[in-house]
Amino acid sequence: MKPNASTCPRVLIVDPCVESREVLRTVLQRRGITTLEASEGREGLALARRYHPGVIVLDVETVPAADTETRAGYGDESRGSNTSLVMLASARRDTVGLPTGEVIPKPYHYGPLVRTIEQLLQTTARAGRRTG
Repeated sequence: MKPNASTCPRVLIVDPCVESREVLRTVLQRRGITTLEASEGREGLALARRYHPGVIVLDVETVPAADTETRAGYGDESRGSNTSLVMLASARRDTVGLPTGEVIPKPYHYGPLVRTIEQLLQTTARAGRRTG
C-alpha cells in the first residue's frame, strides 16, 4: 500500500508471509497507522530509505545472514532517520549483523507486537517534537 501524504504515523512491515502482513496491516490501519509492505529485505530497505517510517517490523528471515550490506542498511536507516526497528526472530542468533532493536521471538502474538509498535511510535513522535 502506498503511504498517503497525511501526518499519520507509518509502519513498514517486511515479512515473507502474505497472511502475516495482511493481519498486521489490518490491525494497524484500524488504529489510524499508515502501512508500507515488502516481502523481502532489500525491497523493504528501499521503502525505508524512501519513506522513513516511524517503525520497521522486520522478519529477519527476509535478510539472509550473508547479506551484510542489507543488514547494515537497516542499521543505518534506524539510526539516521529516527526509525525504531522491531525484529521478528526465531532465535537471538538470527539477529547477528542487524542493529540493536526490539526483538520479538517467533512465534509471536499480534497483541503484544501491536502494543510494542504503538509505544515506539509514541516515543518517535515525542522525539520528533523535541527536535522539530
